[in-house]
Amino acid sequence: MVRLSPRQGWATFVMILFTLLVVGQSVSSANWVETPGLFATLLLAAFTGLVLAKIRLPAVLLHPVGILLGALLVVLLTSTLMEDQPGTGEFNELWDRLKLWYDAAANGGISTDLIPFTMGVLGISWIIGYISSWFIFRSDNVWVGVVVLGTAILTVLSFLPKSFAYWFFVFTFFAMVLVVRMSVVQVHEVWQKTGRIFDASASWRTLHATAWVSLAVILLAWVLPLQVYKNRTAADTWNRGRAPVEFIQDEFARLFSGIPSRKDLSGRFFGKTLPFLGKISFGGEVVFWAESEHPAYWLSATYSEYTPKGWKVGGTESLQVGPNLPAPPREDALGRVRSEQSLQLSFDSSNFLSGGTLDWISEKATVQTLRPKQFEIDLVDASEDKELPQEIAQLATELRAAFETAPAQRQEAYAARFIPDDLRLVAVTREKDNNPDRELRALLLERKAPASPDVVAHKFARRLTSDQAYAMVSYVSVATDDQLRGASTDYSSFITDHYLQLPSELPERVGELANRLARDADTPLDKALAVRDYLRSPNFTYAQDIDRPPKDADGVDNFLFETKRGYSDYFGSSMAVLLRSVGVPARMAAGYGPGEVHEDSGLRIVRDSDSHGWVQVYFPGYGWIDFEPTPAFPTNTRVPELPAGSADDGPLPDVVAGDEPIDEFLFEEEEEDILSDGTLGSSFQDTASRDYAGLAVRIAILLTIVGVLYLVLLATWNLGLGKLTTVERAYAKMSRLGSMAGVRRGPQQTPAEYGETVAGVLPAVGPAAQQIGWAFATRRYSSNDETEEEDEQIEQAWKSLRARLFGRVLSRLLPISSSRRA
Repeated sequence: MVRLSPRQGWATFVMILFTLLVVGQSVSSANWVETPGLFATLLLAAFTGLVLAKIRLPAVLLHPVGILLGALLVVLLTSTLMEDQPGTGEFNELWDRLKLWYDAAANGGISTDLIPFTMGVLGISWIIGYISSWFIFRSDNVWVGVVVLGTAILTVLSFLPKSFAYWFFVFTFFAMVLVVRMSVVQVHEVWQKTGRIFDASASWRTLHATAWVSLAVILLAWVLPLQVYKNRTAADTWNRGRAPVEFIQDEFARLFSGIPSRKDLSGRFFGKTLPFLGKISFGGEVVFWAESEHPAYWLSATYSEYTPKGWKVGGTESLQVGPNLPAPPREDALGRVRSEQSLQLSFDSSNFLSGGTLDWISEKATVQTLRPKQFEIDLVDASEDKELPQEIAQLATELRAAFETAPAQRQEAYAARFIPDDLRLVAVTREKDNNPDRELRALLLERKAPASPDVVAHKFARRLTSDQAYAMVSYVSVATDDQLRGASTDYSSFITDHYLQLPSELPERVGELANRLARDADTPLDKALAVRDYLRSPNFTYAQDIDRPPKDADGVDNFLFETKRGYSDYFGSSMAVLLRSVGVPARMAAGYGPGEVHEDSGLRIVRDSDSHGWVQVYFPGYGWIDFEPTPAFPTNTRVPELPAGSADDGPLPDVVAGDEPIDEFLFEEEEEDILSDGTLGSSFQDTASRDYAGLAVRIAILLTIVGVLYLVLLATWNLGLGKLTTVERAYAKMSRLGSMAGVRRGPQQTPAEYGETVAGVLPAVGPAAQQIGWAFATRRYSSNDETEEEDEQIEQAWKSLRARLFGRVLSRLLPISSSRRA
């Protein structure tokens, strides 16, 4: 233990552990995933950092040892979450699950397995514990550990509700004490090198004072109200810089989609994946207000690619739109009406919601359009043909047969004769390093882009704050069932490529169920209605408190045949997959339901509980039509049919940029506004009254805390002074405050000599210190009684001395040079 004992002291090691455990407890409280041995990992990491720091070998040789020990511990702890298996079965299962996760990461898939995240949490815990300990005990550098730990806890808390914020204040307290402790240790070492005497008790007195000051500062920071000031230029710069972060967030959501959210979000937008999750819950707060001529779903994103773990957005391209830029050309010209809409979100966002086919928007924005698919045809091996659309697989068979007799030099030109007009040859691969004299090995084909791009998501060019609104012009469907029954079934290849896609591993019973449901349906609409009505039947139950599908199960198959319980993501996914199984193009849509209309204002109030997923079915000429398979939501009948001639019969009249801004006509209800609870009232007065009330409560709490602290300190200061005379009390106070100021009375000093010592340190008030010292000595060693005049003189002397001593105490706590302290 002597050889292991750090020269910085075991107290420093204990303080590091406290700081690490605070970070660990914040992670444990979040309860994202099981983290077996989290606190043991932090403890062992810190101890390993201490031990390796004391070994006088180059760091480059020691760090691999620390990393290896951490990796072994993480694997061992994570393996305890595997099912009980004989021998090394747990490690084999862990390896298999990591391989599946890696495959999803490398191939753009979705993973709901939480084991990789558990390993990540334990691994990061080891790293931050090891690094913090190493730098303190190797280099006397406390700031690396504080910064690393501070970054870790702020990252954790950024994904948690505000109620968890107290963990940051606890961390700050221990971090401040640790910094002061290391500063004292460094001063001690300097004094030892210069031969100066170091009073060990001064270290603990300094830490004691630091603890109280840190506690007071943290309480002030916690209680005082926070006013956030926003600068538009700074906010735009920040949002542009966040682009890489948003990409990381999308990838994180794709690979760790099974992690439950703990943060109270004021609004929900949907990313590039829509995984099958477990339990969810929504609040009743308002997330946006809308003004629209027609009720509609409010679309955030659509998903074209189905996987057993959920949905993904296919490859996309960005297209700019805005007040002076046209929207993409529309293909859905039939059965649509022009609808003017306006929205105001209750939270900051760079995404926007669309209430139909977008034609114009008042803000600069981009729409994400679906890229054409590419297909690789292997001219030698036919085993991958099952992953290709039927027509492409047939083309591959024809090409293989034709190339059996075609000369190698002419195969590329020969292939052009077989490629349909809606496909183009992108690249070829030849045997043996693409030598042009060798035979073709593979062809890469790409579908030609449609004239009307398929819009799948929307995004503002800049982040809008909650006080900004935006206007749109959209086309909303009013097509009747009879019109849709008469729609063509001549789908473009672009549509069938994306919206008939199903994974090859989809269980056969899903397709069999789809065929049974659609056997009496003659049109795509009737198939859609049959599937919708089946899902809305008593066979299925709407529920939010559900478990995630098993890790090796298909989400739709598990819902349809095993649980039969779920929320809109499961109902919508099942309808889309069943329709694709019978040749009807369908996709998953996500956003919000229509909301409810406020009687007085006529505005639509959309709440967090309206967050929703539904199905869109494609009808040539009519475009994407909404269907509602979730029994907890009303059946969507589309917008009621309007009088003849009101439907879309021609191009939309030009909308001139610079029309009346949305935020001037959206909430123009005689200076009234809609509050967060959806009721009408004076928003300025009510908001101000709430702010003032909250401020008054905080000030009252602050004053109470300050008063209690003052009374505690006053009682501690006056302890033992009540029965003393005026002179004795003045000398006792001078001794106490002088000791805190670094002017301690020596064991051999008389009261008069101690007064001389204080006078030498503080010459400006030297006479007062001398007077108190002599007066105490005189009263202690003589029989003369104190007079009232002498008491007044001593009181005046103490008052003049007190301020200087207190100033010196503060100078010792603050980072002021020794020359200035004098």
